Amino acid sequence: MTRVSGLEAELRAAGLEHLNSLIGNTTLPVPDALVIGQLDGVWVTFRRDERGVLEERSLMKHPDEEAAVAEFLDKLRNRARLRQMEALLDTDQEPDV
Repeated sequence: MTRVSGLEAELRAAGLEHLNSLIGNTTLPVPDALVIGQLDGVWVTFRRDERGVLEERSLMKHPDEEAAVAEFLDKLRNRARLRQMEALLDTDQEPDV
């Protein structure tokens, strides 16, 4: 099981380090970032919007660190897949010259 302390290495190994994320720091207002950490002693994951503001509807509380890490990695993998699909769509829509 990956712990929060090993997430940066896990992201590099999975090729996800280019995605905006905050690991362990829930206070920095980084725009469009996925966040994992603790709020009031509870493990949480959430998204910050394009202004760096916490998107309340994305806030998920987890029973433990393991569940939070699993959710965080799943969200990052989904974000990576979406970006890949968007890139493919953009490529397909360019006019032939």
